[in-house]
Amino acid sequence: MKYNILIVDDIEKLCKIIVQDLELLGYRGMYATNSSTALEIFSSENIHVVLLDLKLGKEDGIEVLGKMKKLKPNVPVFMITGHGSISNAVTAIKSGAYDYIQKPVDFERLKISIQNAIDHTCLKDENLQLKKLLEEKRGIPIVTIDPQMQALLERLKKFAATDYPIFIEGESGSGKELIAEYIHLNSVRKENELFKINCAAFSETLLDDELFGHYKGAFTGADADFKGVFERANNSTLFLDEIGDMTPTIQAKILRTLQNKEVRRLGGKKNILVDVRFIAATNKNIKALTEQGSFREDLYFRLNTVMVSIPPLRKRPGDIKLLCSHFLKKSSMQSGSDEKEVAAEVEEFFSRYPWPGNIRELQNVINYCNTVNNSGMINMSDLPNYLINTPQEPFISKEQRLTDESKIILDALAACNYNKSRAAEYLKISRKTLYNKMEKYEINV
Repeated sequence: MKYNILIVDDIEKLCKIIVQDLELLGYRGMYATNSSTALEIFSSENIHVVLLDLKLGKEDGIEVLGKMKKLKPNVPVFMITGHGSISNAVTAIKSGAYDYIQKPVDFERLKISIQNAIDHTCLKDENLQLKKLLEEKRGIPIVTIDPQMQALLERLKKFAATDYPIFIEGESGSGKELIAEYIHLNSVRKENELFKINCAAFSETLLDDELFGHYKGAFTGADADFKGVFERANNSTLFLDEIGDMTPTIQAKILRTLQNKEVRRLGGKKNILVDVRFIAATNKNIKALTEQGSFREDLYFRLNTVMVSIPPLRKRPGDIKLLCSHFLKKSSMQSGSDEKEVAAEVEEFFSRYPWPGNIRELQNVINYCNTVNNSGMINMSDLPNYLINTPQEPFISKEQRLTDESKIILDALAACNYNKSRAAEYLKISRKTLYNKMEKYEINV
């Protein structure tokens, strides 16, 4: 394969000399002496490396660089100039230049730099292709080396092959939607679209309409028939997130749909058969909600055929470094920047931080750091202010984190043989208060 090198310099004689030298090395050289011609060639040809003069007559090479990075952010661009200074070099690198070379051009150094840039680009392309291949093989990437997560994924592969409803519990940001996608893409329905609804984002009326649909004229403003998501997801998978936020009325209609495999649109007189694989998720303690009476017990038992619990990130400390690397690669590919590393001090900080926002918070932090960092090494100074100002404590287990109040609750439950009603009476609090405190302290007995 011949690699295409574009030289952009207002001195045509210099361009021709560099083209000739590059062609002797087996490259295909082309040149332009102004920005308009350069951008035309750059956008229409498969350019692998650009050698761009900082001063194009009266034009600014930095502006041309910016336009090139917008068109093809992954193509390495070398800034070449006889007006060399540290400030010019810094400006060029900050603007996205791959490297900075001064005139007169040392051709031996240029030859090595071009080859390094091509090798780097090829490696990034190979990594991208490998990542795509792995995603195709696994359905969707779940980045983990945590034993409990790996065991969970193996179980889910088996359940994905069935049509059982699956219920996912996990804190916000822990990856419930990703797990739902993993299940769908390992099922026989994977060729069809996965439909997703966040129940917490709708009022009861709007959620009812979104789920079950309506006929024209069913209410004021119903100007046309509308298929609910159960109908749209026929022969596919429907993922309902934050199902714990649904009202009892909607819960009853979903239970009827799961039992009878049919829906009725608002304003309709007949039932419509649907074949839908059902996945639900919540960040709440659904068993506690059921015992409190805010979640239907019959729907709970209908869903608990397969119940999975995703551990929060603070309980998967071994995954933090791996996820940092994964998100840095992803962020670098999206921005077209060079891949960066995380300093040991930052890794230590991350391992002690409790990550209340879980994996979603970690990804947002990495994206922020990758954007503001200029050195190639993520340091403490690159972290968001809120993170730096958060008091840090060493990672400790749940047993070590138990407060005096939670110890009292555990002792009361043990004394009452784990009968929650008796324990509430013993503590002289209501059952609801007891359940709220058990959820707060993650007491599952």
